[in-house]
Amino acid sequence: MSRFTFQFFSPILLFFLLLLDGQLTHLFTVLSAGTLTPVCHLTLIFLVYTSTQHRHSYMVFLALFLGIVYDSYFLGIYGIASLLIPLIALFVYNIQNVIFTNRWTRLFSIIIIVTTFEVASAIIVSAFGFSQLNFSDFVVYQLAPTLLLNILLAVVLQSPLEHLYKLNKRKSRVSDIKI
Repeated sequence: MSRFTFQFFSPILLFFLLLLDGQLTHLFTVLSAGTLTPVCHLTLIFLVYTSTQHRHSYMVFLALFLGIVYDSYFLGIYGIASLLIPLIALFVYNIQNVIFTNRWTRLFSIIIIVTTFEVASAIIVSAFGFSQLNFSDFVVYQLAPTLLLNILLAVVLQSPLEHLYKLNKRKSRVSDIKI
């Protein structure tokens, strides 16, 4: 696909993935009889790969839009995802040379991004008094299942996403340095 095609379809794809995230999260919560809350983050996984196709200003506005939709659709509190998702997009954009070095760095980056998003969201919600945070319950019943689910999704989707975004196996950063 051309860069123009990605610019047109990226917001649509990420928006539908955001809605799919909500449905999958609900499905997995129901399947666990409500004891676990594995939050699906397909949007964040695709956002990592989408950063290779767009300028940073486009990514920030796209992430801000997604954050506003996430806040209104999932949280009902504006400002949490509207802040975190653009920051994640900037982070990914600025270190994409490191993230896209190999498959392991992409996987670990997704783990870090999902963990950061979940923990920061929980801390912000707790800090403003919208919820009580029992950190051990949060880790056991939400963070651990969320990480497990998203690691599985990232591993399963890695090859199709590499093909979709035409990511070749890049050489190490050492070989990119010109002497």
